[in-house]
Amino acid sequence: MNKQLKIVLVFVFSIIIMDLPGNTITPNTPSIYSPKEVGMDPAILMKIGAIVKEGIQARAFPGCQIFIMKDGKPIYEKCFGHYTYEQSQEVLPTTMYDLASLSKTTGTLLSIMKLYDEGKLKLTDKIAMYLPFLQGTDKENITIAELLFHESGLQASLSCYCLATTKDTTQIARMGSTTFKGNMISMTRSDEFTSQVSDSFYLRNNFHEAAMAMIANTRLRSKTYVYSCVNFLLLKEIAETISGVPMDAYLDSVFYKPIGLHNMAYLPLRTHFKEEIAPTMKRDFLRNGTLQGYVHDPDAAFLGGISGNAGLFASARDVATVHQMILNNGELDGKRYLSTETCRVFTTTTSASGRRGLGFDKPVPSNPTHSPCCISAPPEVYGHTGYTGTCCWVDPVNKLVYVFLSNRTYPYDGINKLARMGIRTKIQEVIYQSIEK
Repeated sequence: MNKQLKIVLVFVFSIIIMDLPGNTITPNTPSIYSPKEVGMDPAILMKIGAIVKEGIQARAFPGCQIFIMKDGKPIYEKCFGHYTYEQSQEVLPTTMYDLASLSKTTGTLLSIMKLYDEGKLKLTDKIAMYLPFLQGTDKENITIAELLFHESGLQASLSCYCLATTKDTTQIARMGSTTFKGNMISMTRSDEFTSQVSDSFYLRNNFHEAAMAMIANTRLRSKTYVYSCVNFLLLKEIAETISGVPMDAYLDSVFYKPIGLHNMAYLPLRTHFKEEIAPTMKRDFLRNGTLQGYVHDPDAAFLGGISGNAGLFASARDVATVHQMILNNGELDGKRYLSTETCRVFTTTTSASGRRGLGFDKPVPSNPTHSPCCISAPPEVYGHTGYTGTCCWVDPVNKLVYVFLSNRTYPYDGINKLARMGIRTKIQEVIYQSIEK
């Protein structure tokens, strides 16, 4: 079957499925249940549509997916808008979005939880046990728990792309508006340049090693709470050291494929057509052309697209399925993926500062204006947001999973209207108001 024919068939079949009464589902997934079956008012849930449409009209995002589960049952799955403001392609239930930092809990954290579950690491382990390049540095005594709590003292971000940029005009290669060292990048793939950053943009193979050295040589700060993507870059390195395989392959074999997630992947262009992925940005300062299927985050992109802090692409349903498994204490459809105790430890343990769980973000009841959740979310809620306009929140008290995915960064990410308008938290508040007391 040629590529064009397959795209047409996928599109037509998606439209047929969407037209079924009460359903917007994929062929291998269960029907959407009536909210009434789980004690939720469908009339109140209808308010979600107005909130979303207001956001699209304000150009806070061109389109989105919303998926809600209650008591383990899907009760709301809707797609709104288009891939871009030009409205050339509608968002479908199978559309994949760049999860950004939501990759932390949907990807990297899963691998750490599984290795903990198998007794292959302890939260008190010093990270230099697994990462020899940190031995003898001021980072050798950081623990895995401190990485997960964001209390390691590491800087907020790495900006490793600077290793490849230059102001020297004698030997340069230009990509977008940025000038790169000619010996660090290539327009074509070769034995020396295998790490793809975007279309016709490859990095020299030793870049990863240089980025890790950059972390080792950066001075450590005080161990107070600072949200840091570098923490999760190192957690990915630890997971790969222990498992002995790339993190994406590990997650595929242990979680994604056994669960049956067809729309969740790192480097999604290896397995999906570009038309199945919402574009994240029209052009960033590092790369030419539209980012569609290539991770938006610069550190993740320059580390090969499979990174601890970002890089995962997925549909809302697949994201919800992963987090439902955790809410189910590690079990899904009769198969166990994690132990009950591991799920309990990671979803209920909170840092001394009270700001974070073990890898998960939390509500901030004491300061609602700085909380990532709505005011009605209980303190037990855990989850994460993503820079590209994503979130997933799990409520173990009310047995809720709420996922919102968008590409609010398209065409450009300068002004975050999605956050300013509080779209994600407004929707979350409607969900709580719909629960019949």
